[in-house]
Amino acid sequence: MYDGHTAGPAEIVAGSTKMPLDPGRLMPVIAHVLDSVTDLRRAVPDAEWHVHMDDLDVPWDEAEGYSLPGMRDPELIAELSANHDEDRADG
Repeated sequence: MYDGHTAGPAEIVAGSTKMPLDPGRLMPVIAHVLDSVTDLRRAVPDAEWHVHMDDLDVPWDEAEGYSLPGMRDPELIAELSANHDEDRADG
């Protein structure tokens, strides 16, 4: 969370988070962060929301909330983790 003095006069919440470098942890962390922001948006529905990851706008879906393709795909998560483990073993 950013200091309230840096936010604009109408901003209630502004902040950022650092994502893990371990690809096997990346997707679960993204899912957790986006689920948390989804819960917050649903708790404050009349606010104007902008959610970004780097230069990517994260879309809002009324049924799913904020999500990205593959963020809950266990096969993708396992593949990312396995590739990372192989790279660490080779290095």
